[in-house]
Amino acid sequence: MSVVRSFADAFNRGDVDGLLDCFTGDATYTDNFYGPHRGQVALREMFERMFKEGRDYRWQMDTVVETPARAAAEWTFGYVVTDTVPRSTGRHVRFRGMSLFELTSGRIAAYREHFDVGAALLQLGFAPESIAKVLKRKHGL
Repeated sequence: MSVVRSFADAFNRGDVDGLLDCFTGDATYTDNFYGPHRGQVALREMFERMFKEGRDYRWQMDTVVETPARAAAEWTFGYVVTDTVPRSTGRHVRFRGMSLFELTSGRIAAYREHFDVGAALLQLGFAPESIAKVLKRKHGL
């Protein structure tokens, strides 16, 4: 099975150990919400936080193109916010995006993603002026 599909399957199960098995020991993961992380300890903390702040995750890899060195995936991602995030509790969030995976020996050495952060923040209940501030800071404007 493709490491990208293994990654999505483990994520959808909420299986942190299964997710970490998809990554090299010193892997980097750049998440649009949680920022950059490096290494198994940091990745574990990030995934555990994600699963605490959300439930009913569904990460569907719609299109995957993969070689031994790299993979790209177009996806649909959705979840429900838990009460760990009071301002957004119970909100259903769904958006489309794309990820790039750099691979080493069949495992993910580097991950980065691209999606419309503004659309996701709007679904989380952020006010438009707050979204504008986040996007300006994120894009260095």
